Amino acid sequence: MREHSAIAVLVLAFCACGQSADNDNNPDAGEPGDGGGGGGDGGGGTPARFDVTLVPAGASGMQRVNFAVPLSEGALSDEQQVRVLAGSTELPAARRALARYADGSARSIQLQVDVDVSATTTLTVELGARGADGVTMAPVESTLTGSGNNVHPTVWAVLPAEALTTSTLFGPMIPQAAFAGSALDAWSDVCDYTQWDTDAFLVNASASRDVWLFDRVTAMYRGYALTGDTVPLESAYREAALYRDGMTITNGVATAIPVPTASSDLKYYYAQGMALHYLLTGDDRFREAAEAVSAKVATMWDPNYDGSDEFWTERHAGFALLAHEWAARVTDDKAAEIGARAEANVTAYLAAQMAERFGQTSSTARCFAHTANAHGEDFGGAGCSPWMSAIVADALDAYQRRVGGGRAEEVRTALGRLGKMLATEGRDSTGKPFYWMGVGDNPDAIDDYDEHWGEAAYVIALGWNVTGKSDTAMKQAADELVAGMKSTGEAGQVRSFNWQCRSAVMTPALLK
Repeated sequence: MREHSAIAVLVLAFCACGQSADNDNNPDAGEPGDGGGGGGDGGGGTPARFDVTLVPAGASGMQRVNFAVPLSEGALSDEQQVRVLAGSTELPAARRALARYADGSARSIQLQVDVDVSATTTLTVELGARGADGVTMAPVESTLTGSGNNVHPTVWAVLPAEALTTSTLFGPMIPQAAFAGSALDAWSDVCDYTQWDTDAFLVNASASRDVWLFDRVTAMYRGYALTGDTVPLESAYREAALYRDGMTITNGVATAIPVPTASSDLKYYYAQGMALHYLLTGDDRFREAAEAVSAKVATMWDPNYDGSDEFWTERHAGFALLAHEWAARVTDDKAAEIGARAEANVTAYLAAQMAERFGQTSSTARCFAHTANAHGEDFGGAGCSPWMSAIVADALDAYQRRVGGGRAEEVRTALGRLGKMLATEGRDSTGKPFYWMGVGDNPDAIDDYDEHWGEAAYVIALGWNVTGKSDTAMKQAADELVAGMKSTGEAGQVRSFNWQCRSAVMTPALLK
């Protein structure tokens, strides 16, 4: 069922659709390690010194300011080696490493300082020098204000886009300012973070599931990384709190989520946004939420696919792996079991990609083929969703960046096959991505709308990037899709913004 019609939207608003049908899947509805694995990661690592802008939210005078600094792998091993200055004066600070990379360096450092925000609007963070003590870490909740759908810090601490993107926390990204006005600047209009902010989301959030789709918290935090702007930061923060506050966690498992009628529907279970929020705030409640989502998803999804009409989509495969992958990054006590879940998913996906079925014969161009019935679509035959492939590609890329080594190389090869398939067989005669790409002799489905250029561009750019940037045909296809996005891309509703601004915004970094 395509979701562009008003009737379809009304049906979705009141449908308690579960995992048996993918009714929300339509247009409306390197080096090993985290810091490598394919280039395009935003530069040479976290800068040693940068400014943080303070924006009081109705607060004045002396305030406890809480924030966290995401770091690239290897940037800092000792959390005490951080200074916070107001002008030339060092401030006493509390510091805590929130999680660590495999090499022992910190993924993020939580900082708290006491500041007269009426007099001080900028702090400077310096890495690599022993900082002054004298502040005891307070619960993050004590630094927040507001209630309901408007919980936020008393003082916003806004990091620059350069520091955010070079951390690689958000994936391979570069600041929007680095490609503004160029051919790669294809997302600025579609990803309008002011137009599609939390206020736009809240119009239908209590009655309709569709506006929650595709993990808006992650989309907004990536928008923050791109721009260094307060608008997506505020939306990400408010909606992260709204999502976590609406969760029910029982014995470490997320048994309910705030999305209307969706507590049994895997495609609304998001750990990535929870983990990002934890790594940007130090709020332990969000680390526990990420772990709880992973535990729930493990009970909802069988990653193995046997070629039948059993339910399977790239979106569900992607969000299942993302749940485990991001929980693995932040967990404090469940690394082995969460890591094992991620491994099982990746093993199943790689096997499905190379299975001899549906007329696929190429060893270098393969998607994650499944029947249209397994996808909840009526196209007939078998194929793949080019735009949903962005979600599973995002998940696989996150995995390979975390684990490194030979396993990462296997996954990079798989991403190269996926990108090659979309580049060679994933577009119609006009160059637009298919809505559904048939494999072998199976039929394709034309996309009647201009809301999926970016996802196909991302998948191809990622495949090209992580396999050595040598396939000129893939690079050309990605460039052409970016041009199509720039000239005709559009977002007609909240969920369209969500999917287009979630993974595909990494494309410029992969191609630049």
